[in-house]
Amino acid sequence: MPNKYGIMIMKCCASCGHKCLDDFGNRRCMLTGRPTRGCSVCNGWEICSQLATLGVERGKVQCREYQLTLMEVRTSELRAKAMGKEMTPASVESIRRDFEMKHGSRIAIK
Repeated sequence: MPNKYGIMIMKCCASCGHKCLDDFGNRRCMLTGRPTRGCSVCNGWEICSQLATLGVERGKVQCREYQLTLMEVRTSELRAKAMGKEMTPASVESIRRDFEMKHGSRIAIK
């Protein structure tokens, strides 16, 4: 069945909002309290919230160059800290601002 954004969702226990996993990764139904299999489905099935919103275009993809720049900054900060230097980590906002001043937008896909 499709969710409201047109993404096809398989109607089964694995996609149900009433499933829960115990500490051992075993699936249980929160309605009945009984163990279930991922491929089974019951009359109480409701789509889980994560799959209901799958396809909503809220996110943005950052370009790889920005991701590498951010990793480089954080790595150099960790190296400096390991060498015993006192330093305050750069804020994400300042790293973003510096990158955008040098390279333009950090967003690859909107």
